[in-house]
Amino acid sequence: MGIRAVPWSFTIEFDEGKAESAGYDVEELYDCTDRNVSRYGCVRAARGTWMAAEGDEVESQCLSLSLLSRADWFMRTVGSITAFEDDTDEIDYLDVLRRHAPHRLPTGR
Repeated sequence: MGIRAVPWSFTIEFDEGKAESAGYDVEELYDCTDRNVSRYGCVRAARGTWMAAEGDEVESQCLSLSLLSRADWFMRTVGSITAFEDDTDEIDYLDVLRRHAPHRLPTGR
């Protein structure tokens, strides 16, 4: 049984080993992620979990995940990205990228 979360939210887990080898502190990565996604109205609900902007869920969540997937620091250190939308099962966003935008993934993923 997978994670069950509120629709229009996403959870990010950084890979501590990758973060350390890239010279990043995991907590700083979560804070930096928060600064980046808050510009689209996403609100941090817990460590690694954000809620999309109320009333603008689709745009805020999609823009946030797209922005993050274009950031080298993020893609080199992220372990998993799980998105939740209306009436769907959890979405493995890294799998979506593998299928639709593999050029955004670091080599070897």
